[in-house]
Amino acid sequence: MPMQAWQESDLVALGLTPDQCREAVQWVEATGQTASGGAAICAALRTGGWHWRTVGVIGNAPGIRVVTESIYRWVARNRHRL
Repeated sequence: MPMQAWQESDLVALGLTPDQCREAVQWVEATGQTASGGAAICAALRTGGWHWRTVGVIGNAPGIRVVTESIYRWVARNRHRL
């Protein structure tokens, strides 16, 4: 499934709400499994080339996941400055 803006998606079919999408980036697997925030970024990275897949796997690893979420939240709060 290609990536697309949530405003162009059938959120009901994806099992998401507008509030969830406004709160954080969302990722929906073909199986219907969802991820949000830093986990969604890691899931998207795992679909890229080997180096991005590696970053996605490491970013979602136990112990690292807390750091990934903290970085995601910081970037989300400061994206207008980046």
